[in-house]
Amino acid sequence: MMSIRHAVIAACAIVSATVLSGIFSTASGLASPQPETSAATAVTGVDARLASAAVSAVRRCPARRQTSARPSCPCLARYRVPATFFNIGVNVAARPGLARKEVRAGYAMGNHTWDHPNLVLLSASRQAAEMGRMSAELRAATGVLPCVFRPPYGDYNSVTLRLAHQRRMGVWLWSVDTQDWMARGSGSAYWVNRIIRLAEQEGGALRHPVVLMHNQPIGNPATVAALPVIIRFFRAHGYRFVKL
Repeated sequence: MMSIRHAVIAACAIVSATVLSGIFSTASGLASPQPETSAATAVTGVDARLASAAVSAVRRCPARRQTSARPSCPCLARYRVPATFFNIGVNVAARPGLARKEVRAGYAMGNHTWDHPNLVLLSASRQAAEMGRMSAELRAATGVLPCVFRPPYGDYNSVTLRLAHQRRMGVWLWSVDTQDWMARGSGSAYWVNRIIRLAEQEGGALRHPVVLMHNQPIGNPATVAALPVIIRFFRAHGYRFVKL
């Protein structure tokens, strides 16, 4: 009998849309919670693991009840898939209504810095400002604070981990990169199939994968088209979706 494995869709709104960044990991029963990476940029590294024992203190995001009749992501709502959204602060400032929809839909909210810098190139004070400004913007727009953090490009150091945990945010990476951002707004069958293939080939080999997906400011129709197929694939293989 196939054992049930856990899965999470961590959505990352780069600008104004849902960015799916993660199937297959869970903050409850996860094989290895993982600090995550950036939004509209190539990610480096697959099967990433915790960078530090400090990250083992990852806290589960609080459960939120859905209060909106109009889901922020119809596909997720249709398949009843929970998600975690990692937002960039400048995008929350530009489209606060979308962030509010994510919260009302019951999704967990993450912090992806204010404007997506490479944190290891910044001082501790500037790293803190990136996290703090984004969290403040999210709280002003939605009334909630992010519960998880992922560093842009997957680059971080001990300062990043310390600052995130001081702010009660678990730090996560991905383990499967669909490279969907490369489609750059194309919805062609080539990109849809490529995204599906990478998610299935890489994710299907892992017990608790985190599948990274995106939606750039121009939109990612290939990601939207691929998502239902990916969800059905993992469910058919015994995975259950959960939030971080």
